[in-house]
Amino acid sequence: MQNHIVTTSSPLPATFLQQIALAGPLDEISNHPGAVRHHLFWHGDRDRTTNTLRRSMLFFVYQTGRHGPQNGFRLCVAHRGFHIASPTKMERKEGGEGEEDDIDQLERVIPQGHVEVVVLGEAPVLEDDEDDEDGDVNEGEDGNEIEDGKGQN
Repeated sequence: MQNHIVTTSSPLPATFLQQIALAGPLDEISNHPGAVRHHLFWHGDRDRTTNTLRRSMLFFVYQTGRHGPQNGFRLCVAHRGFHIASPTKMERKEGGEGEEDDIDQLERVIPQGHVEVVVLGEAPVLEDDEDDEDGDVNEGEDGNEIEDGKGQN
């Protein structure tokens, strides 16, 4: 078994991320222009009225033409609520491509052996379970009740 406790003075080694990339059943997206935007817009659980993600996504972006994490990748987290303006860059702004955004930056060239973690959107606010004083049942993101395990044998 390998383990590593992540702290400010002891960050996660790149080799661990490479192992996750090799073993993980995550989507692998090319950095070809438009590929990441297409993936987020059409394959993410997107609210069609606001064009924001209803659920966070985790995926890898690889350099077009190279395969395998040893050749470089970006591990991407797109948080719930991240806004995708349109399925293509051309539709973002009337009459042209518009300014570069975060998705465009994800699609930049990935150097050989590069390992990067990218977070799109704002991290969700996590509530402390100890602050829950009202009983045994909490409400999940989908509005359904979830049991927190208190009072069980």
